[in-house]
Amino acid sequence: MTQQPALRILSLGAGVQSTTLLMLSADGTLPKVDAAVFADTGWEPAAVYEHLDRLEAEVAQPAGIPIYRVSTGQIQEDVLDPDKQRSLPAHTRDPETGEHGMLNRRCTQTYKLTPILRQARLLLGAQTSDPAPCRYCDGTGERIAPWRAKRDDHTPGPCSVCNATGTLARVGQPPAGVWAEQWIGFSTDEIGRVSDRGDTRYSRSRHPLLELNMSRTQCDAYLKHRGWTSVEKSACIGCPFHGNAEWRRMRDTDPESWQRAVDFDKAYRTGPGLRHERFLHISRLPLGEAPIDRVRPSEWQQDTVFDAVYDAELAEQGDPDGCSPWACRSGQPAA
Repeated sequence: MTQQPALRILSLGAGVQSTTLLMLSADGTLPKVDAAVFADTGWEPAAVYEHLDRLEAEVAQPAGIPIYRVSTGQIQEDVLDPDKQRSLPAHTRDPETGEHGMLNRRCTQTYKLTPILRQARLLLGAQTSDPAPCRYCDGTGERIAPWRAKRDDHTPGPCSVCNATGTLARVGQPPAGVWAEQWIGFSTDEIGRVSDRGDTRYSRSRHPLLELNMSRTQCDAYLKHRGWTSVEKSACIGCPFHGNAEWRRMRDTDPESWQRAVDFDKAYRTGPGLRHERFLHISRLPLGEAPIDRVRPSEWQQDTVFDAVYDAELAEQGDPDGCSPWACRSGQPAA
């Protein structure tokens, strides 16, 4: 592997930190990135897409920085599709025993990290294979999903691997020794989240905000100085990692997104072959009924809807690690 990267690529979540990185690159404070990549789950608030459009028009394009919007599907539709094995890290409850749990977080890998790295390979010169018959459905575009078969349900449906097209085209590896520097927007208050989990032989992480010793507060100040007074937090509308503060903000300022989340929560409650009920809110109550308004300390006790493992701070602020494709997950505030 060569010592110098062939490209600098910004992972653009369109939140405060990654927006700051794009502007610092565009104004010459940092080296110019060759590309910015936004992984679109299809379920961001409208304000995020509006912010991204403005960033592209007012910052990226004048600086000659292309923004690539990549996607592997609409997450909110895929997780409700019985022919696709997709899930969110929902809070779960066994209706018989009352036992609480949480599903594994796989959505970030599928809908963020995978398309970002695929785009990196393409930008580094990887070739895309000619379409070939999908071996999972023998090129028909239809199959009996294995998770259906385990339930003795042999109803055929669209092939989730090739999206019912019957063919697959693969993006290969870039030329040997060629790699990209992947810019990630962790600020100094998030240093505990930094990891190399997304590094590959063709992509290495770099954290320029740490090099500049910039905190999120300093990023906010920089953006406001540039006239960007409001930057929406980038996250799926129905992310189970939201805390009460975010749910309240959504309910009170973005009623359209709130209603979409409430409707999804209801539709996502149960599914074929599932014993546990699934909830977006940590209380394991329907989102429209969940106690998202600030509660009294006495209500945090075990004799209410919140049991002994309910963490009031976690419920209020949400999971401190969020769902960055590049982050360690500690479950505790970053030190």
